[in-house]
Amino acid sequence: MIKNYILLAWRNLIRHKTFSIINILGLSAGIAFVFLIGAYIWGELRVNNSIPDNDRVFILQSKWQKADMGMSLTTPAPLAKALRENFPDLVADYYHHDGISSIVSKGNKYFREGLQPGDASFLTMTGFPLLYGDARTAFNNPNAVVLTAAKARKYFGRADVIGETLTFQSFAGTKQDFIITGVLKDLPYNTVTNFTNTSNEIFLPTESLRFFGRYDGFQAWPNVYIVNYVKLQAGVQPADLQKPIQQLLKLNASPEIAANLQVQLVPLNEYYLQLNNGLARRMVYTLSFVALFILLMAVINFINITVGNSTTRLKEIGVRKVMGGSRQQLIGQFLIESIVLALISVILALGIYQWAIPFCSKMLGRPLPSLTALPLQFMLIPVLMALVTGTLAGLYPAFILSLQPSVDSLKGKLKTVKEKVAFRRSLVALQFTTAIVVFVGAIVVDKQLSFSFNSSLGYDKEQVITAAVPRDWTVKGVQHMEMVRDEMATLPAVSSASFSYEIPDGMSGNDNMKLYKAAEDSSRGINVTGLSTDDQYATTYKLQLAAGKFLERDTTALVINEKAARALGWNDPHAALGQNMRFQGSQQRYTIAGVVKDFHFTSKHEAIGPMAFLHVKNTLMYRYLSFKVKPGNMPETLAALEKKWAAVMPGAPFDYKFIDDTLGFMYRSEIQLKKAAQMATLLSLVIVLLGVFGIVALNISRRMKEVGIRKVLGASGWQIITLFLKEFAWMILLANLIAWPLAYLVLENWLSNFVYRIHINWIPFATVALVIAALITVMVTIQTFVRALNNPVRNLRSE
Repeated sequence: MIKNYILLAWRNLIRHKTFSIINILGLSAGIAFVFLIGAYIWGELRVNNSIPDNDRVFILQSKWQKADMGMSLTTPAPLAKALRENFPDLVADYYHHDGISSIVSKGNKYFREGLQPGDASFLTMTGFPLLYGDARTAFNNPNAVVLTAAKARKYFGRADVIGETLTFQSFAGTKQDFIITGVLKDLPYNTVTNFTNTSNEIFLPTESLRFFGRYDGFQAWPNVYIVNYVKLQAGVQPADLQKPIQQLLKLNASPEIAANLQVQLVPLNEYYLQLNNGLARRMVYTLSFVALFILLMAVINFINITVGNSTTRLKEIGVRKVMGGSRQQLIGQFLIESIVLALISVILALGIYQWAIPFCSKMLGRPLPSLTALPLQFMLIPVLMALVTGTLAGLYPAFILSLQPSVDSLKGKLKTVKEKVAFRRSLVALQFTTAIVVFVGAIVVDKQLSFSFNSSLGYDKEQVITAAVPRDWTVKGVQHMEMVRDEMATLPAVSSASFSYEIPDGMSGNDNMKLYKAAEDSSRGINVTGLSTDDQYATTYKLQLAAGKFLERDTTALVINEKAARALGWNDPHAALGQNMRFQGSQQRYTIAGVVKDFHFTSKHEAIGPMAFLHVKNTLMYRYLSFKVKPGNMPETLAALEKKWAAVMPGAPFDYKFIDDTLGFMYRSEIQLKKAAQMATLLSLVIVLLGVFGIVALNISRRMKEVGIRKVLGASGWQIITLFLKEFAWMILLANLIAWPLAYLVLENWLSNFVYRIHINWIPFATVALVIAALITVMVTIQTFVRALNNPVRNLRSE
């Protein structure tokens, strides 16, 4: 019996090719989208899941009363270690690490790499598996290095490299060989090795910091820029550590730090979702709702089109009843047909998923797993989707149409059926509402990103290239960098060049200093972001001066921005010129030589803060070289830069980035959301049009004779088309009335994350309403003309 049902179902699918293809494509596209978003969300929720007991591992975060005193990510350097040593009944283990970058080489291979020096507990706490080496002894040697298999292949072409050496360069320019004692299996995304925007894959012991000149700072309480983790004893709650932490801060930290710092314990299994004010969590929620509504739209379409097609089979039902077919057989037939159609859609959706993985991985900024990499329970989801969707779509023809008397069915009548037309049309209105919200959202997201990229940043980002440079933080090193800068600036394609500690990449924050008037107490000072740079920085980035001049050769000169001038009490920038200033903790006096106009050094999520520029000859700190290049043949310019770079800095890799690309990385989450919204908009519009197709097909199939009579009695084609359009007018109106305030509230909430943002006006709403209305009008017109107006005589014929 089941075999016959499936065979008849297949024959009916072939017979109604148009309906079958549209139904299968619509549902498969919706399921594929849901599956892609579901795989992404599954990956986001599993971040840090590979770490054992991650519900007992906590990252220590800072909540400062004065925001400029430190970062939320980091805490005083020795805090985790002190908690373990002083409160072993509460803390089972700890891990704290620094984050630096250095030039790593092997033979003629030179790369700038992110390094993570930290405690030997790194491997035991994280549980990251070693392919080669012993986790218990891997960090015993001060010159040991543990790296991932990917990094091993990068330098040696193979993974088994125990005993091999890599050469590291210190900030003073010296070099030293480190012995590889462990090779990690390539790591899944996690927040221990990806604690910033970059991923660390090379790990060093704490003692290695002596070589880099950072060992003392790694042990010092005044250093509040170290990442700390603790693993609590079983049964211990985060609240149990609050008093011990306060005791340690009061005993060891400065009074100012102890008074202003509150340490919070964030569980590692939730930390990723809470990063950046819950950005990942918001992305998960947003994409979940979008995927849910896309699936709902696809299911509604499937049901509408299936029901619309089933009403054309009344005569078939009558014939089968007359020939002895039972109601149970008819119910089984319709349900099997619908489920088979849904199963075909699911199979096609899985194929679309596999095909779309590369594109969606790039769009979402995360690698999506292939079908074979997903857990077995994931395979049950599409099967359940097919069964539920197929059953819902088959219920109407199975239980309602099978009740029709044989005579009425043979005549093609449907008089005894009390249809829930209003309910079905409400579902279509829900489709319109979803499409409008998604469409308006895509427009607003695009406008905000355009505003962030294209509105004035206060500096000129066009044609600016940056590259990290070797660090030699000595007088000789600064002199060498001046020579390098001047040599690079001699290239015809280079307008100017500058070296500095920071570039506008959204990563500043470690350089907060308290600046105050030399004649006053430091308590009346302000926290500023200090920027160590040379006298060419303003020229390279086209910073505009509000008063005075930029840094020159005078190493005691100081330049501040307008925000800093106002915070210090000078509303007129010129009034700040010549004022003597000091930084807390230093006896040196500085004289304000200039005030630059405010510019966006970080993203537009944050307000412009006070800044102070110091000459690099005074600080001896630099990390980047910036080039302002002339428009023209960019490949030729880059080749010239690389050639000159190799000549003046042999052995240093030329890893360059355009500031435009750097800004793109700063807004990567918004860009991902923009791409996902565009894809969802396109898909929702397709599904809406398929829904319109289903409703129109259903109405026309029932009103063919009515259309024929109207045509014969003189009704014009447009009058008949208007007859069907009226059915959608109230649905479109209702959808807009619901969607507009909903979209406004959602988008206002999203825009609140930007300090500098656009303001929503009526144009996106009106544009979307007109576009959707136009598309629906075109779809209804084509359907009505093709199916109802081309031959009224055939519609009136009785059979």
